[in-house]
Amino acid sequence: MKIKTGRHDKIIDKLDFSGGKGSHFDFWHLHYDFDGEGSDEFETRKKYLLEAFRIYDKLKNKLEKYPNEFQLWIGIDEIESGDDGVYIHTKNPNSDYFPHVVKNEKIEIENFQLYEFLKESDFEIIHSRNDNTNYFFLYKNEIGKSLN
Repeated sequence: MKIKTGRHDKIIDKLDFSGGKGSHFDFWHLHYDFDGEGSDEFETRKKYLLEAFRIYDKLKNKLEKYPNEFQLWIGIDEIESGDDGVYIHTKNPNSDYFPHVVKNEKIEIENFQLYEFLKESDFEIIHSRNDNTNYFFLYKNEIGKSLN
């Protein structure tokens, strides 16, 4: 397993953070474990989650100079790591839906090892359901517009 940090950085470096007419994000996201390698073994998933935190920080640094309102979060599927992603959302010409608002739901945790790891991070966590699985939204209140 080799995490493609260089590939992730190249993708991020091509994004337009100018705030100009074409600079918007309609639920833009990056799946850092596209093949779902972290689904089978927690130690592998943990490495991908650390990559998600790194990507989040890189995007946060880029967005510090972004002149428009934005939201930045990490989405974590409790079971399938290939569905995990880091998201940016802004006002955009494709839809009037901004900001994205997520309701904190009562859920039954299934993957306690994953959940304990997420709780130890410095992120706020919103619990939700996505299709037939638990889904966690990780965000920081002081970065962009809140999800709740």
